[in-house]
Amino acid sequence: MIRNAILVVLYNKGLESSATLQTLIQHPFKRVKLTIHNNGPFRISEEDAFFLRLKTIYEQVELVNCLENKPLSQVYNQFIMNNLQVERWVILDDDTTINESFWFAVEHTQADIECPRIISSINYKTYYPVSQGEIVLNYQELDPATAFSIGSGLIIHRRLWDVFERHGWSLFDENYALYGVDVSVFRRIHRLSAGGETFLLKSSCYLEHALSRSEKKESEFRIMENLIDLAVSARRYPQFHLYYHLGWRLFKQFIRLRFKTVLIAIQAFFRGKHPRCS
Repeated sequence: MIRNAILVVLYNKGLESSATLQTLIQHPFKRVKLTIHNNGPFRISEEDAFFLRLKTIYEQVELVNCLENKPLSQVYNQFIMNNLQVERWVILDDDTTINESFWFAVEHTQADIECPRIISSINYKTYYPVSQGEIVLNYQELDPATAFSIGSGLIIHRRLWDVFERHGWSLFDENYALYGVDVSVFRRIHRLSAGGETFLLKSSCYLEHALSRSEKKESEFRIMENLIDLAVSARRYPQFHLYYHLGWRLFKQFIRLRFKTVLIAIQAFFRGKHPRCS
């Protein structure tokens, strides 16, 4: 009987080039359905030798080719809806290193959402999760009113989905496409927690991950996507500090004559969604 479902999202990468898939072979999970979502831009064959190898290790392996680079919020929510029979869902991107502590958490955690410590494989510093404004460096329970982390490595229990379903919400806000998708589930937990719902959030394992934020130079693409994330967040989850940071960052882009960036961010704010979200 399948107990857990794991999603690995690939973009512009073959199966064998994924650190995540390589380590999923080294640390195989039992009673797991493994879904590989290829978000493009090229197709991956089901006759791929690495895919066939995975099929000999896992009870169920599914390959989804979606070449149009679908928003991650939609990818995550669809994966969950397609696997409602399981106890836990695990979300991973393509460059995460799996280890024994994470394997144990997937098999045994009873938290509503398990947030592994995320250690950069570039500089070996811990960046996530964050709880009560502080980076979490030890294994502990997290504050449901303030905690957040990145999407890769989240272990989500069916109980969390049940609470969101009762309130008519999906787990991930589909107004986000890339940046902000992972934090959106925590923003919704914050709101429900403030309304009286109780949640158990824990960090009891760790993962190594190739974090882009640990790189010294921020690319133009990251600048744009971060600004869109901030604009959508200010509109959908309004708080003074979000308005302040949005205004300040728009001003900095304006004085650098990046008028297109400013225009796209303003449009995202008024639409309340990423340009790629319908």
